[in-house]
Amino acid sequence: MESEPSLDTYAWETMSESLKLGTVCAVALRDLDTNLFSRLKAIISMDSPIADNLVQVAALKAVTVLVQHFPETASSLVSHLRRFVTSPVPTFENEFINETQIPAPLYSAAKCLALCINLAPGDDLIMSNMYSLLNYIAATTKEMHDALNNSARSDLFSIMDSDRATLHSIETGSRGNTEEEKRLITISTISVVSRLALEFKRDDATKLTIAMLIQRLRISEPYAEAAIAHNLVDLALQAPESSFLEIIKAFSSLGLSMQSEDPRFSNNMILAAQTRLAHELYQRPQFYHIYLQELLSLFGEKGIAIQNASIQNRFTKADDLSEQLVSLLLPIDALLSHADFNPRFGSSTELVALFRNMWFLCTLFRFTTADEADEKGGSATEWRRPALSRIAAKTPAIVLEEANDLLVSDVEYNSCIRLEYAHSVMSKHRNSLSKYLQQQHTDIRSLSPGAVVLLLTMHDIEGMRGAVGLPSSLVPYFTNNSINSHTELRTCMDAMADKIMTDAIQDLSYQARTQSLPRELLGELQGLLTGSTHRVTRARAVSSKYLDRLITSFPSLMCDPPLVFSILEVLTLLRRSCEGEYVDEYNPIYEFHSDRVDITLQLPDDYKIRDEILVNLLRNSSRWFELALSRAPMELRSTLQKYLAINQSLSPIDAVDLGASIAENYGKAIGPVERKLSSLFTLSKHKPDRAKTVTSQIASKAYFTGEIAGLRLAGRGGKNLQKPPDEQDPVPEISALREKMHSALSAVREKRNSFTIQDLKRLLFRCASALISVSKCDYTLMYYMVALPFEVFTPSAIAAGIETWTWVISERPAFEIAMMTEINTAWMTSIRLERGIFSKTLNYDDPFHHPIDYAPTNKDAIDRATNHARRLLSPHTLVLQMLFSRLQAAKYRKPGLTLLIQRLVLRSARAYRTLSTHALAREARFSFLIFGFEALGGSRLDSYCEYALRESLYAAAFSWFSVRPQWSYGSNRLQMDADSKLLIEFLSYLQADTARLAHAVSSLGQTQATSMNSTYVSRLKAHSIPLKLLVENEIYRLTVWSNPVNDLKRGGDHPSHLERSMTEDAWKSAVRAAWEINPAIAVGFVERFKHPAVPREVAALVRSRPRDVLHIPEAIELLVGDRLDGVRRDLRYLLFWDPVPSIVGVTFFEPRYHSDPMILQYAHRVLIQHPVDVTFFFVPQIVQALRHDELGYVGRFISETAKTSQLFCHQIIWNMKANCYKGDAGEEEDPMKPILDDMTLGIVDSLSGSEKDTYDREFKFFGEVTSISGKLKPYIKKSKAEKKAKIDEEMAKIIIDDNVYLPSNPDGKVIDIDKKSGRPLQSHAKAPFMATFLVRKQKVVISPDPDSLITGDGGEEVHRTEQDVWIQAIFKVGDDCRQDVLALQLIAMFKNIFTGVGLTLYLYPYRVTATAPGCGVIDVVPNSTSRDEMGRAKVNDLQGFFISRYGGEDSVKYQKARQNFIQSMAGYSVACYILQIKDRHNGNIMIDGEGHIVHVDFGFLFDIDKFHVLTSFPLRPGGVKFEPSSFKLNHEMVVLMGGRTSQGYALFQQLCVAAFLALRPHASQLIATVQLMLGTGLPSFKGEGTIRRLRERFALGLNERQAAEYMMGVVKNAHENMRSKVYDEFQRVTLA
Repeated sequence: MESEPSLDTYAWETMSESLKLGTVCAVALRDLDTNLFSRLKAIISMDSPIADNLVQVAALKAVTVLVQHFPETASSLVSHLRRFVTSPVPTFENEFINETQIPAPLYSAAKCLALCINLAPGDDLIMSNMYSLLNYIAATTKEMHDALNNSARSDLFSIMDSDRATLHSIETGSRGNTEEEKRLITISTISVVSRLALEFKRDDATKLTIAMLIQRLRISEPYAEAAIAHNLVDLALQAPESSFLEIIKAFSSLGLSMQSEDPRFSNNMILAAQTRLAHELYQRPQFYHIYLQELLSLFGEKGIAIQNASIQNRFTKADDLSEQLVSLLLPIDALLSHADFNPRFGSSTELVALFRNMWFLCTLFRFTTADEADEKGGSATEWRRPALSRIAAKTPAIVLEEANDLLVSDVEYNSCIRLEYAHSVMSKHRNSLSKYLQQQHTDIRSLSPGAVVLLLTMHDIEGMRGAVGLPSSLVPYFTNNSINSHTELRTCMDAMADKIMTDAIQDLSYQARTQSLPRELLGELQGLLTGSTHRVTRARAVSSKYLDRLITSFPSLMCDPPLVFSILEVLTLLRRSCEGEYVDEYNPIYEFHSDRVDITLQLPDDYKIRDEILVNLLRNSSRWFELALSRAPMELRSTLQKYLAINQSLSPIDAVDLGASIAENYGKAIGPVERKLSSLFTLSKHKPDRAKTVTSQIASKAYFTGEIAGLRLAGRGGKNLQKPPDEQDPVPEISALREKMHSALSAVREKRNSFTIQDLKRLLFRCASALISVSKCDYTLMYYMVALPFEVFTPSAIAAGIETWTWVISERPAFEIAMMTEINTAWMTSIRLERGIFSKTLNYDDPFHHPIDYAPTNKDAIDRATNHARRLLSPHTLVLQMLFSRLQAAKYRKPGLTLLIQRLVLRSARAYRTLSTHALAREARFSFLIFGFEALGGSRLDSYCEYALRESLYAAAFSWFSVRPQWSYGSNRLQMDADSKLLIEFLSYLQADTARLAHAVSSLGQTQATSMNSTYVSRLKAHSIPLKLLVENEIYRLTVWSNPVNDLKRGGDHPSHLERSMTEDAWKSAVRAAWEINPAIAVGFVERFKHPAVPREVAALVRSRPRDVLHIPEAIELLVGDRLDGVRRDLRYLLFWDPVPSIVGVTFFEPRYHSDPMILQYAHRVLIQHPVDVTFFFVPQIVQALRHDELGYVGRFISETAKTSQLFCHQIIWNMKANCYKGDAGEEEDPMKPILDDMTLGIVDSLSGSEKDTYDREFKFFGEVTSISGKLKPYIKKSKAEKKAKIDEEMAKIIIDDNVYLPSNPDGKVIDIDKKSGRPLQSHAKAPFMATFLVRKQKVVISPDPDSLITGDGGEEVHRTEQDVWIQAIFKVGDDCRQDVLALQLIAMFKNIFTGVGLTLYLYPYRVTATAPGCGVIDVVPNSTSRDEMGRAKVNDLQGFFISRYGGEDSVKYQKARQNFIQSMAGYSVACYILQIKDRHNGNIMIDGEGHIVHVDFGFLFDIDKFHVLTSFPLRPGGVKFEPSSFKLNHEMVVLMGGRTSQGYALFQQLCVAAFLALRPHASQLIATVQLMLGTGLPSFKGEGTIRRLRERFALGLNERQAAEYMMGVVKNAHENMRSKVYDEFQRVTLA
């Protein structure tokens, strides 16, 4: 070791291995050999006698091992290694190739140094050593040398005195080094510092290192720049996000400032670093988007700088400058090359804009155009075309549909295109474009530079994409409204699309010839298929055209099953979307999804357009299938058979499938390849097909698949698989199957199963196959096979059961009686357990028997109610369909089966009292009745049996009419049509029904039997007339409801022939006959039939036989009348009468009933019997009933209820206080004040304990909040800021106690208040203010699980959770809020009525609570904007507002918002008409975040008009009534709906009429709610005349069609009514 050995490779390797061996020995002996250790240190020093990297690396590794086992050596090694790595060691130079790779000795030294620093004792040695090494870097620069010798403060670093001394020391020590040695020290130190930061894995060390290196990067010499840039890349791959951003921004900053004359430019080290980082970033994929955004931003900024330089110096060649720009495509290409990164989908708007700018610049600088050098292969940038092609493949669509003004803001005035530069080069671009589009030369001349660039960009990107099989990205160019509305640009884009299609097909044709068609093409065809259904017409046309050209050019694509499946599924979805017009007319569905091919369609709400899309695609697909049939018939048939064989639908609802129909049609079609059959098809009159082939092939596939499965299940052990199974073969699985079915049945009954509906279906089919495979019937298995679906009792379960039952019957006819017996037994069990149509859970009920809440219409709740009803009622309907089919099969040859069916019909009909009266039960009930009459007419029964069966069927039919007349539930036109047809069919059965009485099995004599038969025939005739009347009326009502506007295209009303032929005596006889059957039916006659004899006769019967109608609340009105007069009435039965709705009960306290004790007792019982959450809603009316409470019944009810409900107690106290005085000022005392004061005092005095504490806390909290208005009065004339300061001051004093709430939100607890949220509201003489509270409410979470056996088919699980919401409330003083309370009460009642019939008319009855004379709390409608605020924001019209907020007219978001607007507009229009709500200026009309219109401020309604209050108005004393008597429907509202001839406006009319029809049956309750408030003296009331006019607006004397036409007249009167225009103009002028 004394002298350097010879340069012999074997010697260095021997020495390296010796060092390692010695180290291992020292570790094994646990004794550190000092001689070995010193020699190792000598080798890794500046004065090392050995300059071989192999030996030095071995020495470093040996030291690393020794330090790990002898950590006491770490301290001495730290300084030694630090000196080593900061020395100009030759091996560092030899290995640093191109100054971009860290030498192996240096790498090992850095790892060893990191280990030593970690093991050495001391505080934070890591950071101190990092600082020390970073100082070496700083000290070796020329700039630092100058800074240290300068007495002034350094501009480069802020150096502390200690650091300055260190740097001086380092700088002094390195003076003896040559420049080359300094360079080597700098590079090695940079590499070591970076490696140490990576080894330590500490954010602070990493951030410090990165910050210092970035500082050096800005001032470094070129030789150091490479090392810094290289190591920054390594650091970036481990740095935290903030440091990663610093690095890429530093690269961008240098890249942007670098000029071509800069010596660093030739090295391209920054670009190399950027490209390497892009390649290596797969290690940190979360930074893909960040880095891409930075690179694209740099590209844009560089492009702008080049344009500016060219503009400033006309002699500068942009081509020379653009070389820097084109080189940036390298890192962009590298980044996008990662397989797990594809920004083509799901990119943000910002990223799309950056891509657009990049491509615009590429087009502007002609990067996408091959120059001569490229063509000859001599250009330095010949790589750019492939790179651009790869970038294009992952570029997102650069035209966005939702960008409102894209043509102007992002194309014509794009921030990356300088117009001055663009104009200077535009002639070349126009020429290029003219070459592409030779027929559009004139149009091209008129295009702006931005439009030209867009078209060329479109050509370049989509041309490159099309060539690699990505055609679907062409579609988005045609989705933007601003581009589509530009005529010349639109024409050029159409021509460009044609060229792109042609070029792409040429490129793909070449690839097809070499069998290298891109795999992506098939997936792209799905995109084009989806695009052919696009909402935007031009996008739809382009997509359809491109798809058609591709398939016709490459017909073999139709051999691909995913494409064929996609076409069939899209057709199915399209037809389903068109059926939406009939399924749920008022609530279009916009998105349709196919799980089978994972395709989602977004469709317009216009059903005409949907039909057009379906017709076009159907036409094209037919041509494609014909083409495929002519080329590859076997492949196509196999694909179509596969499609048909896969059983997708578990529900009978989806049984009709257009895709399956087309697949079946082309699956059996004969193709041109089959010459003989094709000729036969042409020549023969009877067209042949391959139906036999397709069905047999599907059946064979299914059979042998099932056979193999059966063989596996049978446990043959793999033997005799070539033989068919024999009936005598044992089936060992049957016993296990029985046990499984038993456990499944028990689990369902105990509601603990984990099965899905698919599991159930598999079980049933295995049972069926087992039953078919055995020679003797297994009755136990058959029992389970029927009992299990009936126990689950959902549509899907029953449908699966029917499928297996009919399979068994068809395969084993001998088992039919046994199977039908089990079904019969299960049906009887459902009657006994009251399930399905025999359930009373969904029976008709008055909407006011349920709580009425102040909340917006909940469409989800209506949908859930519909699904729940269908889930409950559909199973029996499905079974009836099967039974009807079995009855037809059994009618002629199977008396046993016929007898079973007759027994089922008789038992079911006799259970008519339990049959559901829900509106959606109409189908099931009348299907059963038709089935029953078919069973009755198709068999020969003895007289008594015939009589019993017919009587039961008639009783079941009459029972439907024992409740009030109902509309259909929801807007399902198919349901209404089906119901109407069923009723018409049932009516035909009634008209044909006669008593045959063929024979009698009786011990009676012939004379007695004949007498009985005669009596029975007379009875049948008497019963048939009222039943026919009722059925005719039901059909008539349904036809009006399904066609409210009497559209001739939907057919006319059903003629009521029998009703028109009825005389007065006939009416009386019909009423009496109905009464004898069921008095409730006779009472229903009054509402159904408008003949004057009907109410007279029914009233006479009620008064003469009141005991018969004690269970019918509606009959009370006929007994008592509007008021007590001289007519004799037996009122004692009121004590036993069923309760009427609570609001009707309150009316009995009015003076018109003369405080009759019987009536008062009944009214009191009504209020008590209803739940407090129902009566709670009518607190204002109950308080008014105190005016006439001479006998104290009302006071007693209030006192008793206040003790049981704290909310009722508080609300009634506030309301009584509010009614003590009249008027806004609260100065005129109400005559009822003493009663109210005594009542309030009595209630408060009765409180004790926790109730008293709650009362004190609540009223103290509310008093503190409302007192702010009073304290604000002195500030009325002061500025808004001063008012705001005063509110904040007072709100800061409020302390929130436990369990307090806002009077307007009694269902939530206030847990906090935003004490800075107070806002004074505009008022000339009052001090209202608004504040925000955090309220904790209960939230009902409903979790549907359609696959669960317990909650399948729309079933759901309900959970309650708490949620905290911020709620704004307005506090008013000096404003009488009681009129708003009444208006919103009625609107809430309207909402309950609409919800009760399934109408999705949107109303938002926000809560207003009057708390004291002239005081109140008002909820603020959340997330809403008034029409007046829109005007101040320069929004010209509603449609413009909707487009700006929700997107273009073709977007789904806009169409959903428009639909919401129409539904809410219809609801509020009817409300405004019925209640005569006036003062509908733009400040009182709000639009919420979802597009609903919401009316606020109801100070003018009924008989008060705003201008009647303005007595000084000059036209007429007392003012003039400007506003129309209908409602506000101005031009901009109609335009937003789509125009007067649009589908939207037609929908609005239908909804208005439907809403009016839905309200009329409940007019008496609505009128009573108003009538009880007459005593308040509110300005909107003009005595009994107000009530009379309110009643007239309901048009109660008209029948349903007349009422519908009446409401249509109201709508026509409202449309752009001149009075509305005058009123709006007056408001504009006065407010201005």
